[in-house]
Amino acid sequence: MNRYLIIALVFSVLTVVGQEDEFNLKNAGDYNNFIMREMSTAVQKNFEYLSFLVHSEEYDRMDEKRREVVKQVVEARNKISQMPALDGDTRLRDEAVLVLDEYKNAFDLDYKEIIGLKKKSKDSFDAMKKYFTAEDEAEEKLNKATQRLRKAQRVYASKNNMTVVDGKADDELERKMGKAKATNMYWREIFIDYFKVSEAYDLMWESLNQRKPSAIDNERRKVIKTIDVTIPLIKAKPAFNGDTEFRDQTIAVLEYYRKVADEQFATISGLLNKKEMTQADVDTVNSIINQCNAGHEQLAYNWNSASQELFRKNVEKE
Repeated sequence: MNRYLIIALVFSVLTVVGQEDEFNLKNAGDYNNFIMREMSTAVQKNFEYLSFLVHSEEYDRMDEKRREVVKQVVEARNKISQMPALDGDTRLRDEAVLVLDEYKNAFDLDYKEIIGLKKKSKDSFDAMKKYFTAEDEAEEKLNKATQRLRKAQRVYASKNNMTVVDGKADDELERKMGKAKATNMYWREIFIDYFKVSEAYDLMWESLNQRKPSAIDNERRKVIKTIDVTIPLIKAKPAFNGDTEFRDQTIAVLEYYRKVADEQFATISGLLNKKEMTQADVDTVNSIINQCNAGHEQLAYNWNSASQELFRKNVEKE
């Protein structure tokens, strides 16, 4: 028997160009390729959603994109589930249907919850970790489902004396998704450390409302301690594709936070500790607060720009 080539399921699936009537579902190669074509449409929608997720915080639009994925998954599932058996064998068809069920479940439930968690993620360090954890768990579910289909395709290929080969469309989609995932992971590793410091820094500022030098001193020392642990961790991060701007801007912000805690807030604490503050003391405190806000504004702008540029360079929009 001649050995035929069938199209591979590489990262998720490939793109197969063609209309339904171009596939002869009594032919083993066409049978595979029809399934993979339908899977591809679902995975492409998945990539479009994930790309939008990292580029935007428009939550209504994000949910609209999520529902588009669900719709595409349902359409693909319906087409594949209606396929006839091939010589009495339905394993590849049935595995594809089960995988699409997993995709639908993930986008119906998990990613819907993830959008809600992303909205709340900046409320606290724990909320941010919960959001990241939910993303990882949802992605792992999709990866496991994809591995099931890969296994089924290898069994199918062996049974039908075929060889699975990679297609150019597979390679391109795998490259895009792999790069997006790597970028997101790099950003998260730095951001989660930054966010932990930011939370402590915010508490330090909130302590001003108490007007108690002991409370202010306590919070500012916590900030210094957290930063002294965190900065070496971030400095140890390598460049991402030769780019260190996001890492370096994060370090610049944290170094500024440390200076504010070590110097400006120490001055404020000392002034508040006086038995009687003069108008000059009050003016000094207000001046320090204004200077801190102005300095932070420019650093925050630089940091946000570096963050956006990291994703712009490395996560392709669809």
